[in-house]
Amino acid sequence: LLDGEGNVLYKTSDNVSDSINEAVVHNDTILDIDLNGENGKIIFRNNTLDTVDHYKNRILITMIVFSGVQSIIMISCFIYIHKTMIEPFEKMSTFAKRVAEGDLDIPLYVDKKHIFGSFTESFDIMRSELRKARINEKKAADDKKEMVAKLSHDLKTPVASIKSSSEIGYELAKEDKVKEYFNLINIKSDQITVLVDNLFNSSVQDIKEIPVSPVECDSSILTDIIRNSDYLSRCSEYEIPGCMIFADRLRLQQAFDNVFMNSYKYADTDIRVESRLENEYLYVRVSDKGPGVTDEELPLLKEKYKRGENASGKEGAGLGLYLANSFIEAMNGELYIENADPGLAVIFKLRTI
Repeated sequence: LLDGEGNVLYKTSDNVSDSINEAVVHNDTILDIDLNGENGKIIFRNNTLDTVDHYKNRILITMIVFSGVQSIIMISCFIYIHKTMIEPFEKMSTFAKRVAEGDLDIPLYVDKKHIFGSFTESFDIMRSELRKARINEKKAADDKKEMVAKLSHDLKTPVASIKSSSEIGYELAKEDKVKEYFNLINIKSDQITVLVDNLFNSSVQDIKEIPVSPVECDSSILTDIIRNSDYLSRCSEYEIPGCMIFADRLRLQQAFDNVFMNSYKYADTDIRVESRLENEYLYVRVSDKGPGVTDEELPLLKEKYKRGENASGKEGAGLGLYLANSFIEAMNGELYIENADPGLAVIFKLRTI
């Protein structure tokens, strides 16, 4: 409310225009009034802009809220889809790659809540069955190789005995026809030996570990084992102390067979067997009078495919002492090799019980 001179007589709020000029600028409504005989002005504030701004703000807030809700809904939908579809699918894809690469040990987590739950469970069942099949297949293959190695090795001693007998028969035979037969036996024995060696070597190369099952045995078995290994009767008299040893008879026989075969092949001399009990172990020393090996070669003889210089020109794969050492170690014993001056000595250290 303004008087005739433009002075403010009254205003309802600070937002109301204080002058005619300001009212004109704001598009306010101006009315003339009579104030006790004097002309005055009353200004009504034009709040259209405020209303527009108010609605603009409300619309903006509404849009922001709507956009926020929409974003939350979209994010929630994405998370739900990712958790229930994309993530399980990626897991199955990774799982399928692992299975294709041969990794069957890590199971696939099964969550039956998502839509791929049953499918995922079927995938893991498939993995489990494939793993069982692989284990069984590997076991069957290893058993087959182990059996072949065992049979081929066990054939070597009787074949060697046949060969030795045929050589003696050849020398004792008087008729040419009989000598021819003995010579044929000798030739065929050599052929069988080569074939058995090839079969044995090819089997052993693929076997990571030949099973050894030591049990409590009487030391008297060593007498039979040495007699079986010494088919050429090169041993002098010996005596085995009575005790109980921890051994696998089959593998112990194979170990002694390998040692005696090496002595026959590389030394071709008489063989001496000595034994003693010491510190809960039974020591059996097998020595010959051959050329032996150099000190540098001694530690290598127990390694796979290692042979001494004196093996040049003679058949063999360098597995005999390697296998013998492996068998004895599996029986909680040890195998030592030393030069005997003259000859070579192999010492079996067998645990007693």
